[in-house]
Amino acid sequence: MVACAALSALTAAAVVPGSAQAAEPAPAQRWIVQLKDTVADPGKVAEEQAQDQVQGQASDGRSRLRHVFDATVGGAVLKGYALEATADRIQAIRADPQVASVEPDHLVSLPEPVAGSLLQAPRQRTGKPDGGGVAYQGDPLLAGQWGLFRIGAVAGSEHGYRVPAAARVGVAVLDTGVDAGHPDLRVAGNANFSASPGANDLHGHGTHVAGIIQALNNGIGAEGTAPGTRLWNVKVLGDSGSGRFSDVIAGLNWVAKNARAKNIRVANLSLGTSVDSPLVHQAVRLAGQAGVAVVASAGNAGTTALNYPAAYPEVISVAATTVFDRRAPFSNHGASWVDIAAPGADILSTLPTRATPLGEDHGFLSGTSMAAPFVTGSAALCLTSGHCQGNARDILRTLGRDARPVVGTGSDYRYGLVQVGCYWRNAATCAPRSVEHEAA
Repeated sequence: MVACAALSALTAAAVVPGSAQAAEPAPAQRWIVQLKDTVADPGKVAEEQAQDQVQGQASDGRSRLRHVFDATVGGAVLKGYALEATADRIQAIRADPQVASVEPDHLVSLPEPVAGSLLQAPRQRTGKPDGGGVAYQGDPLLAGQWGLFRIGAVAGSEHGYRVPAAARVGVAVLDTGVDAGHPDLRVAGNANFSASPGANDLHGHGTHVAGIIQALNNGIGAEGTAPGTRLWNVKVLGDSGSGRFSDVIAGLNWVAKNARAKNIRVANLSLGTSVDSPLVHQAVRLAGQAGVAVVASAGNAGTTALNYPAAYPEVISVAATTVFDRRAPFSNHGASWVDIAAPGADILSTLPTRATPLGEDHGFLSGTSMAAPFVTGSAALCLTSGHCQGNARDILRTLGRDARPVVGTGSDYRYGLVQVGCYWRNAATCAPRSVEHEAA
C-alpha cells in the first residue's frame, strides 16, 4: 500500500427498533448538524438541541456534543455542530426549524502505509541525485530528495534563499499532527480537533507531509519545498490515523477564522474520500472566502473515480508522479478534476523524532499524500515571490502556466508537473509553458 491519507466512509449502523425484551438502549451514532444561516448563536442552539430530552421525556442520556462551527467569511457561512446521539434524538433535531440539514459524521482514517528506508541524518553528504560528483552545500539528506530537484525547488545555501519574517506565508497542515520538536521543522502554532489529547504527531504521516513543505534549510537532515513558510499544525486525525468528517470541518473552520491574523494562505489536506459531504464542501468554501487556497491529494486508488475534497472545484487537486515523470500507478487521475502533478513516489522527508508506526527521524513514503505538499509549498513560494495573488483558482492558473508538460498532461491531469525555480530565484517572470493544455 502507499502512504496517502484515504478517508474510509463507513455507513452508520442500522437502528433496530426495540422490543419488550430489549434491555440495551439504542446505540448512539455520530452526526453533523447544519444550522440555518439566520441562527445568531450556534453554540447556544447546539447546547439546547443536544440536551437529552425528546418531547419532554428523558432519553437514555446518550447525546454528546462534539464540535461547534460558527464562522462567516464573505458570502460563506458555516454554522452547526457535531454530536453523538440516538436515532430518536436526531429525529427531534431534524424537525427543529433552526436546522438546515443533518448528515452522518463518517469515520475517516489513513490506510496502513508501507514505509521505505529510515534515515538518521548524517553529518555530511555529497553528490548529486544522478550520481554526479558535485557536492551540494545544503542539508545532508538533500541529495536523496529527487522530488525537490525535479520541480526546481532546491534552495540550498549556495542559492542564498532567504525569506524575510514579515513576508512569510502561513501554511496549515490538516493531518495527524506535526512533531513540533523536530529539529528540521519550525511550527508556529498548534490546534487540535482530533479525539487524541495532544496536537503532537504520534503517527508520522503529518510530520512527513510538513517536512515536504517546510523542512528547514539549516544543515540538518532534509529540506522542504518552501523552508521560509510559517507552519501551522492543525490536527484533525488522531494518533491512530483516524478521525471524523466533523474533525476536518472543525479544522477548516479554525483555518478560516484565523487566516487573516496568522497570514494563513494555503492549507494542505493529504486525505480523501469517495463520499461527497455537503458540509465538508461548505467548509472548503469558507476557507476559500478567507483567502486560503486548499490543496488536496487526488487519492491512491489508481482510478479516475472522484475523490473528495480534491474533486471540489475550489480545491487544487494533485496527482503523483514517479522519478520518470510519469503518473505513479497508484495515483488517481483524470484531467476533468485533477489539476496538477507533483512527485509522490519514494519521497524522503521528516518523521517524528520518537518511534511511530512509520518510523522516526527521516524516511521514504509514497502516495498522493506526498505529492500534495509539494504543490502546497510551491503555492507558498509563488505567493511570497509575488507571482501568485488572489484565490486558489488564480494560484492554480499561475502554477499551471509555469508547469512542465509531461506524459499525461491534458489526460491524467489538466496541467503538467509543478515547477517553482523562478519563484525562489525571484525572477521577474516565469517562462510560459511550451504547450497549452487548458481545459475546454
